[in-house]
Amino acid sequence: MSTPTKKQLAARHTRRLKTMQEQLMTMAEQWEDIDQYCVNQLGALADQVEKTAAELKED
Repeated sequence: MSTPTKKQLAARHTRRLKTMQEQLMTMAEQWEDIDQYCVNQLGALADQVEKTAAELKED
């Protein structure tokens, strides 16, 4: 089995990070009327995941 190229690996990880971001935002929505701290933390984490995915695309 061959090793994926840098471009293939970045694309794969970008897709997985996008899925993670969507899941984090869903979690944040579920906390909306319960705990604003959790909403903020999950939103911040989703933002960081999005930033990381964008950085992978740039390389």
